[in-house]
Amino acid sequence: MHDAIIIGAGPAGMAAAIYFARQKLDFIIISKNIGGQTAWSAEVGNYLGFHLISGADLAKKFKEHTESYGVKIQSEEEVKEVKENNGNFTVISDKCEYQAKTVLVATGEKHRKLNIPGEDEFYGKGVTYCAICDAPLFSDKDIAVIGGSNSAMEAALFAAKYSKKAYIITINPGLEGDSVLIDRINGEDRIEVITSAKTTEIAGNKLVNRLKYEKKGEVKELEIKGVFIEIGLIPVSDFIGIVKKNKWGEIEVDKNNATDIEGIWAAGDVTDITTKQIAVAVGEGSKASIRMIKYIEKSK
Repeated sequence: MHDAIIIGAGPAGMAAAIYFARQKLDFIIISKNIGGQTAWSAEVGNYLGFHLISGADLAKKFKEHTESYGVKIQSEEEVKEVKENNGNFTVISDKCEYQAKTVLVATGEKHRKLNIPGEDEFYGKGVTYCAICDAPLFSDKDIAVIGGSNSAMEAALFAAKYSKKAYIITINPGLEGDSVLIDRINGEDRIEVITSAKTTEIAGNKLVNRLKYEKKGEVKELEIKGVFIEIGLIPVSDFIGIVKKNKWGEIEVDKNNATDIEGIWAAGDVTDITTKQIAVAVGEGSKASIRMIKYIEKSK
């Protein structure tokens, strides 16, 4: 019986782990990956203490910090269900079952899919949801980024470092996001923005070689080798059905990050907080862990 189980090893989960480790609690972290969305970011320029750092490097520093306290992350393990068990909780993963007095859900969000022909067929064969991971694979090739928000612009700017040409295809009449990013996009010769366009199909042979989109009722086609899908995120919360969620699947929490189930807290982008940022997730994970520590101490 662990004092706590943290589900997720992004900034919220790892921040909480620091507090638990310093209090010498018996806890484990279970996560499918390490770093969460932080590792997907090309550049982070608004995290206190770092003027500019890559998301991958920041995630590495988070991991190193937790490891300095002896925290071990059980990565490549996915939680499938959380059950109440006589005032405690059973956490069921794809590898094992665990028992805990408390649970912190810090699973963040995952990429939203287009749900168009060719998306699943060509995943890993030209279709990707992570420009930071895969852009170097498309060196000197034409690629398309689907989306028009900050994440799409960041993906296009990063991909343009490698690609011959990068298209941004957005269903909106214009780019929507930080003006700094929009200015950078407009100043990059190798990026072309196609607005008011709906992507309808990804096609190819063994690998992606073209993309179809509809604009003003006319179907058009681009010859490209890579498709980076950046149309938003959805909370990773399907595995836990016992807590209250809003219509978007975000876990509802109070000002102390408690859910409606006593003993379960949630923190970071998986919750209904309005601001989804690395710095905010760290703060939310820290805040949740402090309340959890008090709860655990009272129960002993």
